[in-house]
Amino acid sequence: HGSGVLLVDTGTPGSETALTAGLAHIGAGWSDVTDVVLTHAHFDHTAGLPQVLALAPAARVWAGAEDIPGVDAGERAVVALKDGDHLRSLTVLTTPGHTPGHLSLLDEAASLLLVGDLVGALDGTLSRAPAGFTADAAAADESLRRVARLDVNRVLFSHGGELADGPAALKVLADHS
Repeated sequence: HGSGVLLVDTGTPGSETALTAGLAHIGAGWSDVTDVVLTHAHFDHTAGLPQVLALAPAARVWAGAEDIPGVDAGERAVVALKDGDHLRSLTVLTTPGHTPGHLSLLDEAASLLLVGDLVGALDGTLSRAPAGFTADAAAADESLRRVARLDVNRVLFSHGGELADGPAALKVLADHS
């Protein structure tokens, strides 16, 4: 965004090396990170938070209210996001199911949707999160149907690469839920 960098998820401990490289790739550094948004409180998305906050001490931390108890931000406050909130250029969409407080993020100007772990792209195919890691399958299906109705050009997944036909694949998967 115009006055800094918003980081979505922190990965596992040790992810700060890859994140540092990613920041450098866009011409930024840790001092540019103004916000850290956690899509949900699972280890692979939040466990790197202590290292990230040590490197970006001015960053505010955001998460879905229902997931905040599962976030270890040390002494740092985690600010609750709710459906329809705006954070920088992103609109927050509550997409519960994988976790109770799971969030997806919509950048309308860029026609881009970040879906966290609502679905993943494995070997070029969309799939739901594994049942063993999903808190409420019915809610996850409803969240999937909700995001599939959005008119976007791109969909990014926390697990798996971008698909050329991501929005269409979302619709197909939602039609079978």
